[in-house]
Amino acid sequence: MAETPSCTILVGSLRKDSINKAAADCASEYLKGRFTLYRPDLSGLPPFNQDVEDAGDPPAVADLKAAVLDSELILIFSPEYNYGIPGVLKNAVDWLSRPFRAGSLVGKAVGITSVTPGSRGGENTREQLLQTCGVLTERLYQVTLGIPNVLELDDGAIPELARSALRDWLGEVIEFSQNAPETNDF
Repeated sequence: MAETPSCTILVGSLRKDSINKAAADCASEYLKGRFTLYRPDLSGLPPFNQDVEDAGDPPAVADLKAAVLDSELILIFSPEYNYGIPGVLKNAVDWLSRPFRAGSLVGKAVGITSVTPGSRGGENTREQLLQTCGVLTERLYQVTLGIPNVLELDDGAIPELARSALRDWLGEVIEFSQNAPETNDF
């Protein structure tokens, strides 16, 4: 029997009741049984510093990189902070980009989504993540998912309309991850 593929889910919000964390929970439910799932805690990552990197990756960084290296699919769930990527997520991506041109995301299928109370569904964050991740992996799924107007959770879950859109998008991302050619043409 073939080994179950792995998926790492990165959440760009540290807030306990984050709508993006709730969306990641929905994705985890959908993916359960199809993938071995990793959800690294980004709160313990030190700020990226090349001097720290040169001394050796701290344990939280090593654990993050190991999860991503073991995964075929990386899913990013991120709010939009001040029209951009939240610092905790950008910091994680910076660590994953190292060593340059040989970082943990090389060869990984990556999908990006943002669930927001605003009407644009984290458009700026999704665009910035597309730009950043596009130089870190050749297998970036170009169709991001923005789910706007989610103002509150329903018993800790995103609304059914948002869950449905997320499940549809996840199906597309999984198909992409299984069919997108792996190249190392960086």
